[in-house]
Amino acid sequence: MYSLFSNTGYTVGQGILTDPNWLYLKPLLHRNLTNVVKFHRKNPMAVNSDHFLVKMLQSLNIPQSQNLERYYNNVDAVALGLSMTLQMTSSIFKGRVFNGIFYGDGNTEILIAHNESFNPFIAHADWQNLCPVTVLRHPRSDLGLNIPDGTNTGSETGVAIIAINIPMLAVQYRAFRLNEINLNQDAGGEQIESQRSVYQFIYMYVLPNMLFSHLDYTIFNRIYNLETGAPLGESSKNHSFYVTDYGDRMTYIHNNILNHLHNVDKTFIGALQTVPMVIKDNAYESMRLLDIAETRQVIPALFLSRLNVLSFLFRIARNGAGEKNRSLVNQIQRTLKVYGYDNLFRNFLPFDLYKETMNEINDLK
Repeated sequence: MYSLFSNTGYTVGQGILTDPNWLYLKPLLHRNLTNVVKFHRKNPMAVNSDHFLVKMLQSLNIPQSQNLERYYNNVDAVALGLSMTLQMTSSIFKGRVFNGIFYGDGNTEILIAHNESFNPFIAHADWQNLCPVTVLRHPRSDLGLNIPDGTNTGSETGVAIIAINIPMLAVQYRAFRLNEINLNQDAGGEQIESQRSVYQFIYMYVLPNMLFSHLDYTIFNRIYNLETGAPLGESSKNHSFYVTDYGDRMTYIHNNILNHLHNVDKTFIGALQTVPMVIKDNAYESMRLLDIAETRQVIPALFLSRLNVLSFLFRIARNGAGEKNRSLVNQIQRTLKVYGYDNLFRNFLPFDLYKETMNEINDLK
């Protein structure tokens, strides 16, 4: 499975269908997303004082007055240790399952801590657009683009898996604090107005920037639901400004793609490349996994983050592309056996989710 979703850069010698309707729809969806993000940057709201990300940042006892390189290295050194204290899943700690921190009550959430490397100087310069908190999986298929602030804003609940790059979040917050100092000083360096808080920082930048990865997985959820016959979700909360609903147009395009996939033999990679995304070019690019050590502690979370994708691919393969994917299928099944997936998931997931997961795994045939 990990070679399929790794960063090794597979290529495929198959023709990829590009629906001309998508070329028109993609910039419209991106415009909706940009409007939502810009609105929340200009109209500061705040998360609660006990928000998980607030606790994380406040637990970093590293002076922001240090130069950037030293600050980054010091945060990087303590990041995974801090994540254990917060009971997050990582390559060194199994962690626990949370309830609705980002997607609201009733959603089972796994928070993966990591310190995947990045250039802190480039990150500092572009801090407003950083995405230290990314969505690897979520249950929503509506296009409402609601901020994942822990409130229920849609008709669907389920599993959400969130990856948090702790050093990147810290570097982003440090840049925000420095920017606040500069904005609120007069020419003589005197403070002229109060700085915005960490609670506002998270609602202005961190949560809205999650929508970039959220949107791409929403698109996958929609085509997955159409393939399985599940209903498409509906947003239960409207923005204070108009966001055009392009759901019907997207469904039309997805039905065309599914018809193509059911009639043309595709490898798993070719099938993923046929599903277009907004932020990434296609589902193959969007579904890349984190570049972290694949240990027993984190394997269940990583596997669960791509289980729906595997289910989708196995359904497509049943239409005639099974032999083309035989080596990958064998590799996935070997991985499950090597890690003793039954006990691995039994010891990690709540019982109901464990049974649901095992049924999905057993259906990968």
